[in-house]
Amino acid sequence: MTQRSRSEWLLITINAVRDVMVRKLEKRSLDPETEREMQMALDMIETIWEELRGRSDQLDLEQRRFEEVFEFSPDAYAVTDLGGNVREANRALADLLAAPRTELLGRPLLRWIAEENHIACLENFIGAAEEGSSRSRSWRAKVEPASGAPREVLVSVRTIPLNRSGAAGLCWLFRAE
Repeated sequence: MTQRSRSEWLLITINAVRDVMVRKLEKRSLDPETEREMQMALDMIETIWEELRGRSDQLDLEQRRFEEVFEFSPDAYAVTDLGGNVREANRALADLLAAPRTELLGRPLLRWIAEENHIACLENFIGAAEEGSSRSRSWRAKVEPASGAPREVLVSVRTIPLNRSGAAGLCWLFRAE
């Protein structure tokens, strides 16, 4: 579950609990002491809800900023699963590979790497995935765009670590020289 979906789930749950409590209080079927305690709990829930709502808004803003930085970076970036299939690609990568982003997504990144660089690419790719650290590995390789001449690039790859263990995928940087 992503940070965003956890926040949404918490907000929805807190809102549901709050609604149940408000309906109970409106019925006036509780003894005065229970009603007072429930009102205090409701006030606390509303304070927590307001804080979570603010944090959720902050997360939205941070995510939009990250997406803009990723999308408009002058360097070519890709995020792949551990099998090397492209999950995300920015505009610079689509431009470098002379391919629409839709053609990149879901396909193996090796498709655009010159065959003579496949072994080095796979060694670094597997090494980064096995290490599970955020330390990047870099090497030179040729990319073969969908149209146009092959280009020499500096390739860096690092894992995207999971919170507890393992890797969620790989982050690739292609810097044309």
